Amino acid sequence: MTVVRFPWDEFPSVWIHAPELAVKQHFAYRAAKSGHPNAAYQLVNEMLSEKVVEQLASTFAGIPMILVSAHAIENIGVNAIPEALANCLAEKLNWRADSGIVQTNIVAHTGADGLGSRGAGEQGCRGAGVQGSRGAGVQGCRGKVKS
Repeated sequence: MTVVRFPWDEFPSVWIHAPELAVKQHFAYRAAKSGHPNAAYQLVNEMLSEKVVEQLASTFAGIPMILVSAHAIENIGVNAIPEALANCLAEKLNWRADSGIVQTNIVAHTGADGLGSRGAGEQGCRGAGVQGSRGAGVQGCRGKVKS
């Protein structure tokens, strides 16, 4: 299978909502990582950065966006954090959230060199997208944007 990569143009690699250590030390993190939705929403609600939400709103003002939360299979379960983050951001920004994308490989980003890394161990995803729309991929407490 050939993976097609598109240029990121002028988009920043990530918008960081919270420092990785703060997220990992949060009491709900482990349960959220292993698939507990209530823990994921609690973690996201407490770690979500209003400054980042404002940056996203101004960067994509007037552009209909879809937040994509690829379901990632972890060693301890299916990570519930990306879907909770996508849903919370979608509600705040009046965007759509799409949970129909499934990660097709395991890339082991957990414990990597920080929330700003990109390119090592890229994840593969599969699912139906909306042609001509712009989407933001949500991963834990980091997010990448590309149409």
